[in-house]
Amino acid sequence: MPYEIRATRAVQRDLKRLPPALREEIQSTHFPKLKENPFQGYALRGDLRGLRSYHLTYRGTAYRIVYEVLTEQRVVLILMVGKREGFYPALRRRVLGKPGRKS
Repeated sequence: MPYEIRATRAVQRDLKRLPPALREEIQSTHFPKLKENPFQGYALRGDLRGLRSYHLTYRGTAYRIVYEVLTEQRVVLILMVGKREGFYPALRRRVLGKPGRKS
């Protein structure tokens, strides 16, 4: 039984910032993959433990989808979508409310 995809309001804004063709690809290809197997993303560590990162490339640019798997509710909660560049510091600000580290 597949999981349900839910997205925060911030993710709706993230998706609007993406090129329309990429937004369509994410919603028609990548979200369904996460619905079927939400554990295929990489488990994050440190202060982002408990979250997973799904990687994709579009026209030579790396993108990330970070989400949390709520196993008991069978929900994949999408927390952020965006380009890899500067992604993780922005994710820390969004999720933890604190500045990200420079890597």
